[in-house]
Amino acid sequence: MTNNNIDKSGIVERLNSSHAKMISFDCNQKPLNYETKLGNHHVHLFFCKQGNPIFQFSEHYQRPLPEGSYFTIYDQSKTLDLIIHAQSCKLVYVSLPPQDVHQILIDDRKSLVQLGFEGFGVREYSVKDINFATDLVLDSILNPSLEPNLLKSVFYRSKVLELLSFTYDVEESQLYEACPFLKEKDNVERIKNARNILIDNLDSPPSLPELAKQIGMNEYNLKVGFKNVYGLPPFKYLQEYRLNLSKKLLAEGQWQVAEIADKIGYTSSSHFIEAFRKKFGNTPKKFMLANT
Repeated sequence: MTNNNIDKSGIVERLNSSHAKMISFDCNQKPLNYETKLGNHHVHLFFCKQGNPIFQFSEHYQRPLPEGSYFTIYDQSKTLDLIIHAQSCKLVYVSLPPQDVHQILIDDRKSLVQLGFEGFGVREYSVKDINFATDLVLDSILNPSLEPNLLKSVFYRSKVLELLSFTYDVEESQLYEACPFLKEKDNVERIKNARNILIDNLDSPPSLPELAKQIGMNEYNLKVGFKNVYGLPPFKYLQEYRLNLSKKLLAEGQWQVAEIADKIGYTSSSHFIEAFRKKFGNTPKKFMLANT
């Protein structure tokens, strides 16, 4: 896949290795008109988290991708010109050779065949619904608050594996049966709402009882559910989010350390400096000087 638009605001190349590519699109500020070429030796997967983008393949042929669905594109016969148009959208694009998909899934081949997956033929253009587990993976890609500092390629390669495993997994209803917490889809929506409340109130987040009350869930289920969905308890997640955000703000070089500490919700600059040093191995001031 080649393009000259990676540096556009909201479009981030998460992974570019010999085996896989991943690009995320978070374009809510201005219309998206993204031009690229889709190679004929790769399977191309476009996951639409939000919006209704139009995939234009030629002057006379275009195809919409509804919100909450994913587009599989594979054509051995030719390289495809593509323009993605959208007023606003959140997309994740993954590309990798079909033999790599098959190799990754080979240990589960018997189960996959039973589920109806027979691999990729000569050509495939299909649109299917995103299941709930895949939706959670997309959240972690588009909002990578727990992104590692150095091993980003490892992190996003793991996300490619997660997307493949859930995309070709069992029906969503069976998934809920396998995991008691996910039996009620509303529970996970409440957990996602809890995360949004924390992020929207960095400087004065609600207490755990207040947060549980706001989302209509008891404290125990909130703690357990949040960790199931995001991998960390609520306020540990909030701390990680704050520190990762501070790193981005420091790199922009527009604020003093004390201003950033206040902006992300630390009442004491010294506490912020110590937390930052403990996580990143350097003080905020030294990090800012080295990156601005």
